[in-house]
Amino acid sequence: MKGAQRFAAILLCAGIAVTASAESVLGFEGEETATVGIYIKDLQEDKVIAEHNAGMAITPASTMKALTAATALSVLGPDFSFTTPVNLRGSRSGSAWHGDLVVNSVADPTLESEYFDKNLGFCDSVISHLRAMGIKSISGRVVVAETLKDAGPVPQWEIEDVAWSYGAALYGANWRDNVFRLWPATGRTQPHVPDLKVELHKDADGTDLLRGAGSNTLEVWGRDINNAKWSLTATMPYPAKVLSHELTERLRNAGVVVGGEKNASTARQESESVYVHKSPAASAILKSLLVRSDNMMAEGMLRAVSPSDNRKDVIKREKELWDARGISLKYCGILDGSGLSMGNKLTPRVLGYVLEWMARSPYGELYPSLLPRAGVNGTMKSFMAKTPLKGRLALKTGSVSAVQCYAGYLLDEDGKPTHVVVIMVNSFYCPRGRVREAISKYLLSTFNIETE
Repeated sequence: MKGAQRFAAILLCAGIAVTASAESVLGFEGEETATVGIYIKDLQEDKVIAEHNAGMAITPASTMKALTAATALSVLGPDFSFTTPVNLRGSRSGSAWHGDLVVNSVADPTLESEYFDKNLGFCDSVISHLRAMGIKSISGRVVVAETLKDAGPVPQWEIEDVAWSYGAALYGANWRDNVFRLWPATGRTQPHVPDLKVELHKDADGTDLLRGAGSNTLEVWGRDINNAKWSLTATMPYPAKVLSHELTERLRNAGVVVGGEKNASTARQESESVYVHKSPAASAILKSLLVRSDNMMAEGMLRAVSPSDNRKDVIKREKELWDARGISLKYCGILDGSGLSMGNKLTPRVLGYVLEWMARSPYGELYPSLLPRAGVNGTMKSFMAKTPLKGRLALKTGSVSAVQCYAGYLLDEDGKPTHVVVIMVNSFYCPRGRVREAISKYLLSTFNIETE
């Protein structure tokens, strides 16, 4: 009995349905010890054409973002924006304000993000509005108010991920993608990160970072730690402090005196609106995070579904949403919105159901357009770039250690989805490139596309 047939027979004995097409495994080295899940459905014929371990709970990695984006788009709509009000709190006397300048943060993950050029200039906007109001001095401080519950790194994230830029967490206030550049030899940072402590370790084997959740101590290992020109990118421990410091310095440089007095507000409390910042539309945020696979922004869009709830309750609401649509996530493990936690579990079939629902929904054209295209952009730019499927696969990728997943659609020439495609591979120990190559060949074969 061949390996593929033996694998299928074991699944059948275990009561797991396997279609004839699923007996053709991907064919990469070491697949017999890996977990492979496949679900491909022809939307036009309303027929599943490939199914293998489709009901098995598998680590989805960043394909979790496809579910998060579907949930956020469904609840918030494409035109939703985060709005961050900036107010003066205290009382006015001529051009002087006796009190504080308050940034009322709303967990906007895009505030001063490098990925949205048109929305840059938050500090400039605050300064120009204060000038228009005739305010020349503020006796108190720049206060950044945060209301997000259980902010910061998700408890189930690996501690090794927290310090790296991809591990940037969502906070009540987010600033410049919650990352900064550090020159270890001099301790200089851009932007300035208040209260940061850096511990350096010489290591000839390469660069490593470590910072515990909630800690302001960053440990750096590297062979070039004494090189003043060498720099790296790390995550901010407290983005609100960075925002407060930067806005304070910018105000002072612009000629607005900021006294920094604590409890500067007078007994006669007043509040005047200074400026209201609007983020890009949800559709633009979702496209950016899906194409680049941005973990922090994914967490932000999930939490926006119900901003007054904690993370656990937001996920509960997400499950209730899909349950009401006839898609049960009851036996799926959802710990975050980004997929960074290895404890997340989704089945290929359930993820396929979500993708199908979105393709048939009022967002049937918009949602697929948010995903990166094979051979064209984002995390899919190099995948199948030299095949006839270039540009015709819109897939969210998911890759962490020993995990390679894809979830999305095959598109027709007009960019409309014709098939749902979900392929999830866990626990492989051959080079990742061989898994990607095997998946590429499988997709070309499944869709009967011949190559030269």
